[in-house]
Amino acid sequence: MNKTPSPDESQQMLKWLNQNRQMLLDLYKDQYIAYNANGLIAHSENLREVLELAEASKQIFVIYLVPRRTASIQILPIRFRTIARHD
Repeated sequence: MNKTPSPDESQQMLKWLNQNRQMLLDLYKDQYIAYNANGLIAHSENLREVLELAEASKQIFVIYLVPRRTASIQILPIRFRTIARHD
């Protein structure tokens, strides 16, 4: 099935992804997932397998590779102090 989602469908799919991001990171790290606005359709480490399962569902879907890990940046404070020289 090679149907491109409409802009509205794409927005709904992105909304589902953002709402379920933590669950996906917990359960499907380093796996491909096929999903749509209604939920998860298929998942596997093998992209070809995910595509076959998703196409068999006859639904519009998108594929996403769930990252192995996420990183955040923390900026730490730097404290300066004066140094006085004494002779």
